Amino acid sequence: MVVINKQTIQDMIAYDAATWADIKKIKLQTGLWSAVNREYLIEPMQSEAPKICYMKATGGGFSETEILKSIHGMIYGKYPQGVLYMFPTNNDVSDFSKSRFNPLIAANKEAIGKYIKSAGKGTDSTTLKKVGSSFLYLRGARLVPSDEGAGAKESTKLMGIQVDRFVADETDPMDSDAIAKARGRMGSAAVDGVKGRTEEVYVANPSDEDRGIHIFWQKSDQRYWWNQCACGAWTCAIKSFPDCVKLRPDGTGYIACDKCGKEIENRTKGRWIADFPSIKDLVGYHWSHLNSAYHDPARILRDYTNPPEGNLGDVYRLDLGLPYSAREDKLRKSDVLANCSYDLMPESFVGPCAMGVDIGKTKHVVIGIRTGNDRYEILKIVQVQTFNQIHDLARRYGVKSAVIDIRPYEDEARNFQKQENYKIFLCEYTDSPLQEADFNDNNGIVKTYRTGILDQTHRLMLNGQIKLPRQNPVVEEFTRQYCNTAKSKETNKKTGQIIYRYNQTGTGEDHYRHATGYFVLAAHRCRTTSAKSVYNERSHQKFAKHETVKL
Repeated sequence: MVVINKQTIQDMIAYDAATWADIKKIKLQTGLWSAVNREYLIEPMQSEAPKICYMKATGGGFSETEILKSIHGMIYGKYPQGVLYMFPTNNDVSDFSKSRFNPLIAANKEAIGKYIKSAGKGTDSTTLKKVGSSFLYLRGARLVPSDEGAGAKESTKLMGIQVDRFVADETDPMDSDAIAKARGRMGSAAVDGVKGRTEEVYVANPSDEDRGIHIFWQKSDQRYWWNQCACGAWTCAIKSFPDCVKLRPDGTGYIACDKCGKEIENRTKGRWIADFPSIKDLVGYHWSHLNSAYHDPARILRDYTNPPEGNLGDVYRLDLGLPYSAREDKLRKSDVLANCSYDLMPESFVGPCAMGVDIGKTKHVVIGIRTGNDRYEILKIVQVQTFNQIHDLARRYGVKSAVIDIRPYEDEARNFQKQENYKIFLCEYTDSPLQEADFNDNNGIVKTYRTGILDQTHRLMLNGQIKLPRQNPVVEEFTRQYCNTAKSKETNKKTGQIIYRYNQTGTGEDHYRHATGYFVLAAHRCRTTSAKSVYNERSHQKFAKHETVKL
């Protein structure tokens, strides 16, 4: 018989957040913390992985798991400096503090409440709390332009913070720069007293493909929840969906074993198995309502087959915990590459050509012609470093009309605009759907609705109305960037107004997408060139070999 003394129990409580929550009977809003019907939480609760991501359906208890791990670690000295919790906006910070953290303190005065102290005079207790001898920082992820210029951003809310653990709750709407700056707050971390040891956690319902939590998930070891049938075989519901969902005579559903077809009696019991166990630096958990004791698989199947209000995206994201981008909201690489011709990019062209330029430290240039009513052909795609190189390109390709991004180098763009002998407009995006492309000849600015022009370049590419050069490494880079945006619906929490906005996906590099929009705007102020004249002109041109991305 093994005798467990009081000291052993206290050591277990101090070491393991799951044991602490169980023995201390931590009260959550839904009742006492328990792993019953949520056995899938035990491994994440006990995990000491330095980096974890959760791509999940709604509910499931993963946010609560990370809240409890953070509080437990601060109470028992695991995170001596403290923990940074980051949310998409400051309003989300306030909502979390009021709806999650404060009730947790009030309901657990002995286990948690007595360790929470005022952080000092003048401190906003909504965003900063002292837990034991550590600090819990609650911050929004919004950044503001810095004095460094060139599009650099900063967060005054993160200045002066040093933590051992960083948790990003609802990752997808967050600025990637904000996440990078939060990581920078762990430079002197020492989790469990080990210098340089840190912990990062990312939690979210997925939104679009190649965005936010889905990017982290793709880099992780990708753990799925598997259930064992009485026959001994293992089944992963999300991998086998929808075939694994079967119906009982009463219309309710169950998860059937992949091997024998019989019902798996308890889908919350099982184990996490990684698809890529060789990946050690990022543990990823995927969880769906198919693994929940509280959701009927039959209902999930019905919604998948016949989505409520036709919204299949919500079934993917909220029930299945999978990212979803409809073809009308996000282009695939195949959609863009389908527009490639057999023609190489010419070294020069008589014109008249239109040019679009997205400005940054590197300038992304798209030059082409309008071949008909809402039909275009791109002749040159290139990245350059200076406005002098843009000048040379414009001369070589007979550019007669150009639209250039007004920021972040407005002074340089203005100076370039004045020096050129063809018509240049500087583009300023607006968020007003009433703002069509408005060219102001007096100040040289064109204002256009950002979502509208991105809608247009999406439609043109999808419908084959933009002809591209032959596929090569430059065109492939153009394609990658062109697909790095996705349109999603956003709701203003204060006004309830619904707006549609394109957000960056993938690496976030979408320069060529914007440059193409500027090209289309410029082409509307350039006369049409027939496809036949393009062919005849090209028959006399020298063609470049597959070019590198830069001149």
